[in-house]
Amino acid sequence: MDERDALSAVWNRACASAGSGVGDRHLSALLLVDGMVQNGGPNHAADSCEPAQLAAAAAAARYFNMEDLAAVLDELPAAASGYDDEGIEDRLSETYYRHTQDGDRFGAALRARYGAAPEDFEPV
Repeated sequence: MDERDALSAVWNRACASAGSGVGDRHLSALLLVDGMVQNGGPNHAADSCEPAQLAAAAAAARYFNMEDLAAVLDELPAAASGYDDEGIEDRLSETYYRHTQDGDRFGAALRARYGAAPEDFEPV
């Protein structure tokens, strides 16, 4: 299996919340919250995810060397319904999408991490 196929298998496994490696778990956490943000914005992610899931996504972004995105993910709980700052969702949404507008950012981060530490991922 070439690296491209291996990365595709790792990605698909993460989408199914499968895989026992630390890299698999981080990718799953990141993709879960990213899907929520992409689907309904920061408020949707903040309302739909447990605080531990949001924290895991921020840790995952750091694991994949995306500190700028981790900082945004750290702020997502403040976008939950019931918070007084009405402008925070717009600000977080703009910032989040600016950091993820490159459609391959997560793929590039996975390639880099997998290349540097394949042992962090369950074998394919």
